[in-house]
Amino acid sequence: MRLAVYCDFVLDGIRPLQLVIQTEHGELDWSEILYLPLSGPFERFEPEQFDDQIGVSVLLEDLVLKRDGDEELGISLPNLARRHPGADITLLVIQISDAEEVLEYKWGDRLMENGWVE
Repeated sequence: MRLAVYCDFVLDGIRPLQLVIQTEHGELDWSEILYLPLSGPFERFEPEQFDDQIGVSVLLEDLVLKRDGDEELGISLPNLARRHPGADITLLVIQISDAEEVLEYKWGDRLMENGWVE
C-alpha cells in the first residue's frame, strides 16, 4: 500500500489537497475499517499517476477516527464496497478538508510544516 498526497498551488502557496491510497489488487479486506497513520512521511502524488486505475472518492461519512493509542484516520471499507459492488478498486482518494473535519484540526498544514510530505 502506498500513501501519497496530491498537492497544488492554492492562493499563497502549495497546499495538500488529497490523500491518495494506492493498493494492489486484492490487498484490502472490504469487510474491515482501514486505519491510516497520520504522521507520514507521505510521497507526493502527481496527476499522471492516476493512470487508468479504478479509484473512488472516500466521502466524509466513510471516515472514522481511532483515538486510542496512536491517532489514526480510518476508512469504512464496507461503505465503499456497498456503493461500488464488484469494482476492482485500487485507488482511494480522501479530500484533506474532509480529513480535517473528522480530526478537528488543520492536518494539511501540519503535513507541510512538519515535512511529512516528501
